[in-house]
Amino acid sequence: MSRPGITKVGMIILMEPDIPAAILFFEKLGIKKQFELEDRWVEFTIGDVKLGLCKTPHEATEQHAGFVLEVDDLRKFYEEMKDKVTFHREPKEAQHGIMATIKDPGGNLIDLYQPTPQKFKETVEKAMTEKTEK
Repeated sequence: MSRPGITKVGMIILMEPDIPAAILFFEKLGIKKQFELEDRWVEFTIGDVKLGLCKTPHEATEQHAGFVLEVDDLRKFYEEMKDKVTFHREPKEAQHGIMATIKDPGGNLIDLYQPTPQKFKETVEKAMTEKTEK
């Protein structure tokens, strides 16, 4: 009998000092709010994952939330959103895709990612070839 394992991300919780500003931020990103409990708790759903915003009295300058929102066309998204949300890092090519980082009103840094499967495949193949040549 195998032991139970983690199968998916069920919920991500961000601490937010200004719940109304955070709601507007995530709605600008096109994420639908499911419900709100009087400026204390808000819940959104992104696919199978719940995003909870919890009221906090503390204001952080920057917190890296440690989760990634996948975007179909990150450069287009950037052009459409750069005047609506704060970009901490503009889109940049990486070995596995295009990355950018946005900052929400609570100071949470959220990574945006557009996978580039072909480039990733080439990187893996190159690494495997170099490994076998050694």
